[in-house]
Amino acid sequence: MPVEVGTDEERIMLGRWIQKGQGLIVGGSPLGDAYLDPNIERPKDIQEKSEEYIKYDHHAAEELPHLKGRFRYELEKYYRDRYGPYLPKD
Repeated sequence: MPVEVGTDEERIMLGRWIQKGQGLIVGGSPLGDAYLDPNIERPKDIQEKSEEYIKYDHHAAEELPHLKGRFRYELEKYYRDRYGPYLPKD
């Protein structure tokens, strides 16, 4: 069942999506469309983080259908406007 707009669950899920994509090349895709470009070589640790991010990206798009297809800059602004500047702590 999708996460409702404006809930704490939305804040946490979107905040984690933002955190997981920081510094990754795959982080430039809209929510739900992340993929690994096979032409880019990554160190093993970055490869693992990228694969983890892609799984979470696809899961988040299912849970947050009202945000699917929006780009990172839009979602970061949405998050700041709605929840403030601080991302959730793991």
